[in-house]
Amino acid sequence: MGVRGWWHSRRANARIERIVDAVNSGRALVADATAYEASGTGQGVAGVLEVHDDHVHFKANSELTVPDGGRRTSRSRIAGVRDGDGPGELVITFHAPGPFRAVVVTPVMHGDKWRALAAG
Repeated sequence: MGVRGWWHSRRANARIERIVDAVNSGRALVADATAYEASGTGQGVAGVLEVHDDHVHFKANSELTVPDGGRRTSRSRIAGVRDGDGPGELVITFHAPGPFRAVVVTPVMHGDKWRALAAG
């Protein structure tokens, strides 16, 4: 594997462990999501939504392996959170202008923290 490969593997594993710890503790929220872009095309884009500190970051499934991929906005752009149509779904709406009008998430854990996002 070589030193370089070993080092990259160690760094990646440490970063993954930090993310898992943050998600398990509720300091970060991560869920499967479908984003509806502000352009209003009506087409949902499947991916993952991450909320950490004051940042909201959506990555489409095709962007998951790209380090700087996805669309970002501030948590202050969240207008509201309500129950979605499906079981366990939450709809997060955003103030305009922004990269999306809404993102539908299906959180596996910390549903109360997802619901509280609009409260700031």
